Amino acid sequence: MFAIFSRAIKDRRIIILIYCLAGVAFLWMYIALFPAFKDQSASMEQLLKNYPESFLKAFNVDIKSFTTLEGYLATEQFSFMWPLLAIFMTVGFAAASFAGEIESGTIEILLAQPLSRARLFIGRYLAGLAMFIVFVFFSIFAALPISAIYHINFKAENFVMVAILAFLFGLAIYSIAMFLSALFSDKGKVFFITGGLLVVMYVLNILSALKENLADLKYLSFFYYFNPNKALIYKEIDSWSYVVFLGLAFIFTILGLIIFRKRDITT
Repeated sequence: MFAIFSRAIKDRRIIILIYCLAGVAFLWMYIALFPAFKDQSASMEQLLKNYPESFLKAFNVDIKSFTTLEGYLATEQFSFMWPLLAIFMTVGFAAASFAGEIESGTIEILLAQPLSRARLFIGRYLAGLAMFIVFVFFSIFAALPISAIYHINFKAENFVMVAILAFLFGLAIYSIAMFLSALFSDKGKVFFITGGLLVVMYVLNILSALKENLADLKYLSFFYYFNPNKALIYKEIDSWSYVVFLGLAFIFTILGLIIFRKRDITT
């Protein structure tokens, strides 16, 4: 199983490097711009007060977003750009793990390994998870030395909290994508179904904030449980975020393992 794990990481080491560099680059850009935003914080706060609370909630904007580094990054980096990178990375790796191998006709090489299908699945799963952990570490904790370079105050413990939340968010998406990769023989379907599901969830989260009669729809969205403002500004993670993300990750990982063991794979 270790051979499968190490080979998967070796094959995708350039990809993980690119994602890590992209995450750090966006962090650096936003942190470098923060002093200018902070100078305008008073006027920005006044402007935000004129917006409906439901609108601010829908797009994850907090009044503190432009007065502290944590609030600023929660809005500018972790509410949109970081989740986008995490989604592309996790779904991309998952899609290539099995559906991509079947589509390209190289699945026989993988199955020829002297390992059970269960070990093959677990090895590939853990390899993707390990790479995602590396991405989480660099794309979040790089903020600390970069902030120090610009002499910007920060709360390190708050970044630990958002890293935990980010890992849970990515873990759930990755597990669903791995399940789909084990189910289908076309990696395009993995991208389409996972991406479509997340788009629907994003829309539901916005609608639930804008329309009071649709408020309960938020519970169907990952983006309700992924709240970087609460984690990065207030150092809090809702208990339901643990339940939903870990619960779905466990369920879809087991389902993916079962399907991969039992399905008839032909190319």
